[in-house]
Amino acid sequence: MRRTLAVLAVTLAALAARSSPGAAQDAPIVLEVAGGAAMPVGSFADGTAPGEGTEAGASLSVNFVLPRSGRPSIYLGFSQHRFGCSAAGCADGGEYVATGFNVGMRFALLRGHRAVPWVRVGGITTRVETPDLPAPDAGVSDLGFGGEAGLGVYVGWERIAVQPMLTFSAVGSKLPGGETLGLRFLTGQLAVAFPF
Repeated sequence: MRRTLAVLAVTLAALAARSSPGAAQDAPIVLEVAGGAAMPVGSFADGTAPGEGTEAGASLSVNFVLPRSGRPSIYLGFSQHRFGCSAAGCADGGEYVATGFNVGMRFALLRGHRAVPWVRVGGITTRVETPDLPAPDAGVSDLGFGGEAGLGVYVGWERIAVQPMLTFSAVGSKLPGGETLGLRFLTGQLAVAFPF
């Protein structure tokens, strides 16, 4: 793991040295496609209430970012996260699929540099598919609402960029059986961004 992180850090440093400053700041819109892993935390990972007790799974997202010179950027996105749920009572190989939308503000911590670190904060909606849970919680949850906070680094060229990012999300969603499932999870993703 340490070796992988070291290789990633060296790669990002090399990309930053060759990138063009301000690529994201000059684009009217940026499309980001990201993939990685979602890791449950707190009682969502190891609790004993209905629906709790999950494992890490795949994470995918698509975001549109509207950079605004000298001001915070606006982002709007779609995401889907998968969580193993055998400890929650699912059949072997069972999983949850959490799908939703997010919107918020992204704040660049530097401007005019080759690599632009940023932080973001926003709101999220999530609906959770739980077909592998025993009755009465099997099915699709109500639409839940919550928030997220994240950080990342945008390393860009004229027509493409990469950015590693880490996001914490918290949302409550009512299961078909009536219990509210509190989803708390971290997502680590690597995005490819296309400024237009």
